[in-house]
Amino acid sequence: MIPLFTAQETRRLEQMTYERGISYLQMMENAGRACCETLQAQWGVGDKRVCVICGKGGNGGDGFVLARHLQLRGAMPFVLLLQEPTHPDAQEMYRRLGSIPVYRLPIEETELEKLLMGSDIIVDAVYGIGMRGQLPPAVAHIFSLCEKSQAQKAAIDIPSGVRGDDGSQAEGAFQTQVTIALGCYKIGHFSQPGSENCGKVVLRSFGEEEEDRENCATRAFAVTPRSCISLLPPRDPAGNKGTFGTALNIAGSRGMSGAAILSSKGALRCGVGLLRLAVPKSVLPIAAGAMAEPVMMGLEESPEGQSIWNEDLAQWSQKASAILVGCGLGTGLEGGQLMQNLLACRKAPLIVDADGINILAKWPELLGKAGENLLFTPHPLEFSRLTGKSVEEIQQNRAAVALEFAQKTGAVLLLKGSRTLVASPDGRLYVNRTGNTGLSKGGSGDVLAGMILSFAAQGVPLFESAVLGSCLHGTCADMLALERSVYGILPSDIPENLPFLLKRLEKPEEMPLG
Repeated sequence: MIPLFTAQETRRLEQMTYERGISYLQMMENAGRACCETLQAQWGVGDKRVCVICGKGGNGGDGFVLARHLQLRGAMPFVLLLQEPTHPDAQEMYRRLGSIPVYRLPIEETELEKLLMGSDIIVDAVYGIGMRGQLPPAVAHIFSLCEKSQAQKAAIDIPSGVRGDDGSQAEGAFQTQVTIALGCYKIGHFSQPGSENCGKVVLRSFGEEEEDRENCATRAFAVTPRSCISLLPPRDPAGNKGTFGTALNIAGSRGMSGAAILSSKGALRCGVGLLRLAVPKSVLPIAAGAMAEPVMMGLEESPEGQSIWNEDLAQWSQKASAILVGCGLGTGLEGGQLMQNLLACRKAPLIVDADGINILAKWPELLGKAGENLLFTPHPLEFSRLTGKSVEEIQQNRAAVALEFAQKTGAVLLLKGSRTLVASPDGRLYVNRTGNTGLSKGGSGDVLAGMILSFAAQGVPLFESAVLGSCLHGTCADMLALERSVYGILPSDIPENLPFLLKRLEKPEEMPLG
């Protein structure tokens, strides 16, 4: 797992490093030198004109050190100083700049443009993880000029304007091609919308040790596809279908048979022992024609083709080891009644997807009766309906609103989208780094919901099931993108190719996965 740090946790990491005998001044020296080495490896710096934009704090101090090391490597650095340094170590590094030119604000617009447009590389060393609120107009203006420059752009630790704790960002945040993460990755490096400003993220040390990162006990993380193997449920060689769980999928409505089929195929390809599928009678022959493996129940349906609850479904619900409800279900009155009855009788972990979420948004009183061991899997518009927050507010503060919802409701939340998030009521946050635009098609979410159902039915806790499902779902799409265009990847391709991905994860030496 890759730990992702908040600003507070980063400062704790610095404190641990200090207690091991490395001074804060030495950490700043190490950081600036590491940044210089990164720029050298990325673009080369010899004879290049490099503008280092420095603020008054520790990030600016790192920038002063960078400028000095750039000069030693044959570059032509200069500092654009936004405010006089106030951080004691930054003041010392400022004194060590020597002959490096320093330009201060206020500065004539023509001269400012000449400096920025004439640079080969521009480095943001203004705020780092200390960013709060909005960018001052003068800083936002400088960043807007930087965007117009043809220079390569880098940021020290995190682009100014991007908040490391959750990936939200101020208007006009610095846009970079390379971000040099110091000591640890931050949540904002991989969480939207801020991740879009970070470009390639390179982790460099300021003197900390791996043990220090582990001892910080961060609550946010990402996983690599290879590390997913540790989350997969074990396979007992002497097991039978009962050993590997009984999953119940309540899905489909007239005209929405595909959602029932795709979610079921996602579940079947992830190892569940027995899958039971409950669909309206009109959907039953379509589903049966598409799959031989599930045990199927055809439910009485409304004139609109939506399933009606019955006692047989109640018995299936009570016997299931995990339940999925909502894929193509419809949101009429019958859907609300079905959800009410299911919440009253279910004992197993429950995954609520798609129309299941829309039903709870339509009848919010049901949310209070949902109970524990619950997972919601909305996309931003469904989450907007469920919470009353605008899509814009959600997308600007994805990590924060996801954690807030999980802690408020006691449910696990999987918030879909680029950089899908999984938030737990206990404060854990997973950021998914896999996937591509080939998944941006109707039906992809149904496959994901079915995959999570399968893992939950095999005894994997809901949070870990959601982490595992989202990582494998995206990794499968990435694997397919190596062979075909993302334009042509279909949701149905994912379950068909999951066995090949899982095989390679079981024998990782056969496929180099990050």
